[in-house]
Amino acid sequence: MQLMQHIIELTPFYISFLWGVVFLLNPLKTNRARFGLGIFMITTSVVYLSHAVYFEGEFELYRKMDPLYALAGLSVWPMYYLYIRLLTRDVNFKTRYLLHLLPAITITILLETSFQFAAATEKEAYINIVLIHNKWPGADASAILKTMAAIFFTGRIVFGIQVFVYLILGYRLVRKYNERIANFYSNVEGKQLVWVELLTISLLITAVVSSIANFLGRSYFLENNLLFIPSIIFSILLFIIGLQGNKQDHNITDVVYDEGEGVKLNDPRIDKTDLKEKLITFMDKEQSFLDPNFRITTLCSKLYTNRTYLSNLINDEFEMSFSDFINQYRIKFAKELMSAKKNSNYSINHFSEEAGFGSVSSFNRAFKQFEGITVGEYRKKIKMNL
Repeated sequence: MQLMQHIIELTPFYISFLWGVVFLLNPLKTNRARFGLGIFMITTSVVYLSHAVYFEGEFELYRKMDPLYALAGLSVWPMYYLYIRLLTRDVNFKTRYLLHLLPAITITILLETSFQFAAATEKEAYINIVLIHNKWPGADASAILKTMAAIFFTGRIVFGIQVFVYLILGYRLVRKYNERIANFYSNVEGKQLVWVELLTISLLITAVVSSIANFLGRSYFLENNLLFIPSIIFSILLFIIGLQGNKQDHNITDVVYDEGEGVKLNDPRIDKTDLKEKLITFMDKEQSFLDPNFRITTLCSKLYTNRTYLSNLINDEFEMSFSDFINQYRIKFAKELMSAKKNSNYSINHFSEEAGFGSVSSFNRAFKQFEGITVGEYRKKIKMNL
């Protein structure tokens, strides 16, 4: 039972630390976003190591780690947000990133400075009352003890604000990035950050639990044998973040590079109606959409127009992204292939490749979106009619 408790206490630390080492061992220039995720993971591991020291009852060691814990704890969510920026917006690390760490640095300095000025009895009272039991010192407490408590609880409040602010900001960045991807590439699988959107929603829900836990204090979970709940939740989330982050090769660096290869025309002011007619005519006559790597820049070069102008036209006139616009032609082509009796024995993978989809899963997803039924259901209907 004691061994199991130790494992539960240290699992979030092991997971975050190991992922951090894996990502930081990768060359920075290879994938800056992944390197940023490594910094986030190492920062997180410091937080959970401090938790483990506390739950082991090593309060003197925990006190010595308190400034480091405050620094890491108030840096976790800014680090996560900066990782999202390196995935979706910034090609390089920026000096102004340090501004996001100012609250963490300030609270840490104030905590350690005030502790050094405190007397031995005040230090002991701070550890027992504030750090361990998460309580405000009594009315007869000294000014320095109340100051340390005020700094400590201010840090808790700042942490609670950070969680929601940075998760919401990160979510907005991901949404904009996914829209950018969908309006440039015809095949978005492996490029869009759908997993980050879903994860952010999960983290927001978890943040509520985290804020409640932060308010109750760690002693509450220790005294009521509830430590396994937050430990399991955060272990799973950290593992998912690491796993998905390790798989995510495509990021803003690739997008900027690909966009830079596109045709740039000086005068995009073409009549909208005329461009729309040219677009429809081209799509009906040509079959460029059969190329899995078909991009909006390729279409721009055929129509002699500007990428932004064409993208806006597709969004406004057809009320869909470039990716969906191309996929509707692929679905139409795939349906024609499946309707032919000579093709009745071919697999879904065959039709997916022939129609220009990057994978069977993207083909299934797009087919369901436009037709309201799965590819398998559609083929059954076709076979019955044949």
